Amino acid sequence: MGSSISAGLLYLLLIRGSLSKAYMASADSETETTDVCIVGAGPVGLALALKLEKLGLTVTLLEMGAGGAAEDAGAGDIKFTSGHHAPSMAMSRPGIGGASALWGGRCVTFDELDFEVRGHVPFSGWPISHEELRRHYPEALTFLNCSAGEPAFEPIGVSDNGIDTNALERWSRFPDLGPIYGERLKTSTHIRLVNATVAGITLDASGTRVESLTAYSAEQESQITARTFVLAGGGLENARLLLALRERLPQALGGLEGPLGRFYQGHLTGYIAVLQFDKPRLASHFAFNIDDENYIFRRRLQITPAIQAEEKLLNCVFWIDAISVADPVHGSGALSLIYLFLKMFGLYRRLSNGLAPTARGPENIDGRQHWRNIRTDRRSAFDLFGSVLNMLERRIEPWRTLINPKGRYLLRYHAEQVPNPESRVQLQPQGGAGTQAALVVDYRVTEQDLSSVLKSHEILDTWLRRTGLGRLEYLHDTLHRRQAVLSQAFDGYHQIGLSRMSGNPDDGVTDADCRVHGIGNLYLAGSGLFPTGGHANPTLPAVALALRLAEHLSEKLRR
Repeated sequence: MGSSISAGLLYLLLIRGSLSKAYMASADSETETTDVCIVGAGPVGLALALKLEKLGLTVTLLEMGAGGAAEDAGAGDIKFTSGHHAPSMAMSRPGIGGASALWGGRCVTFDELDFEVRGHVPFSGWPISHEELRRHYPEALTFLNCSAGEPAFEPIGVSDNGIDTNALERWSRFPDLGPIYGERLKTSTHIRLVNATVAGITLDASGTRVESLTAYSAEQESQITARTFVLAGGGLENARLLLALRERLPQALGGLEGPLGRFYQGHLTGYIAVLQFDKPRLASHFAFNIDDENYIFRRRLQITPAIQAEEKLLNCVFWIDAISVADPVHGSGALSLIYLFLKMFGLYRRLSNGLAPTARGPENIDGRQHWRNIRTDRRSAFDLFGSVLNMLERRIEPWRTLINPKGRYLLRYHAEQVPNPESRVQLQPQGGAGTQAALVVDYRVTEQDLSSVLKSHEILDTWLRRTGLGRLEYLHDTLHRRQAVLSQAFDGYHQIGLSRMSGNPDDGVTDADCRVHGIGNLYLAGSGLFPTGGHANPTLPAVALALRLAEHLSEKLRR
């Protein structure tokens, strides 16, 4: 299908804008329309395209920057109404692999409760079960260059199961997918890679099927056709294209007050406490480790589903982060000695990159506290050798956790946001022929988001003290704690909920198969589909959902 030399030449000429009309497929045309056209070659679009190729379907893959230089003709601006959202260049990247070039590589699965209707979480509940994603996790992990195995956890030695101590995060060995899968695309006979920006969707006369996409390449406009279309350009860009379509057809996609562009969620993350282990060696259970295949993983702490329901909490997970040697909050005389030595000889700034964060920012470091640590820590000299050795190991293997002899670590939280219909994006028209409307982003943080984070810390602290494992020491007094959580609330990387799945068209944008309600051949892929986000970073679940979509499209198109 469309893989002959003549078809390929015609296709290339089309993309240069010289034969845009000849591209429209017909029965006697040498250029055949591909089975699926995918917009976006980030992790989700790549996984979908390669899976469809494996299933024997032909694909047109459109990506701004696929040829090395971004085609920004027709691209629109993004404007932010609050300081809680990341800027555009920090959350997206044109080219093969997309935002994976910015991705750290953390892979986390969803929990069963994320798919359930929870009475204390408005608009919760997925139209599919967790099993629909779980069966695709192994393939998704392999695609993301991550281990699909289950590491063997050493027991912590507590019988109180109010906190799950085995919440797992895996880490990709090669997070940047562009260099890896870019080579695969070059040799593919089923995937046509096109450097273009998609600026619009054209429906047929019935308004129930996509006829073509308007794309810009080399400053030329062309119409891209396919049997089926999938938007995989990220939550914001998918919403932009759909909102632009609704501008032309106000009754489509749920109407002007429908769910499209609403329920924008991310995750709240930051530090408001130090975790003090009563036995410093316990930290080794929660530090970074490697499995039998040399993949990195880490255990985290998570409040169990029963307690989350009882206390009406949003899903939240905790992990330990080492405190920088420059920050005397660590309480270790040995680490203070190391910091003062490095600073005295002008080495700290050169060697500190990536060592660890500070509790309140580098500008708030109290040098006198370092000398107090040294004077009051009777084990300073004894701990010094091990700490120096640990830091040298981290120069060779940066993934290793900086171990504190005193068992003190920053406690990082990563928390779910409640779906909020007023957290939304809208279009603001802008001038210029052929340009997209600007996207206005009103990303919000609710009181429920903040209260859940604070309550989750209290429950964890009570459990740590009850089990004798440790305690939390807050970085802010009670009056300023809520503001500290709000001040650190900053996302835009995860882009959840803007085109949510639903069983009912009134409640969401797509059905359980990721097909846009009311449009027979238009599908979505990515975290924008998630009705709720749980605590999980969305990359792994989004790729798993894309693999599920690939199987559905293969079955449907063949049928």
